[in-house]
Amino acid sequence: MLKKWFSRKKNTDTMIKLTDEVSAILRKIIITLVILLVCSQAALQNHAVRHWLTGVDQREGVRLN
Repeated sequence: MLKKWFSRKKNTDTMIKLTDEVSAILRKIIITLVILLVCSQAALQNHAVRHWLTGVDQREGVRLN
């Protein structure tokens, strides 16, 4: 019984380490995506960049049919 308890503790410790590593990776991914979102929104405030990236401003006010 004691051996089984130690085995569970080891599995629990391994699982905690794994979830900590995954959480750290996910946190880095989320921070990177938020930074990219802010940068892209800031870039779209510039008329030249917005004109280069999107075609919506060129078609604004033009009837499609």
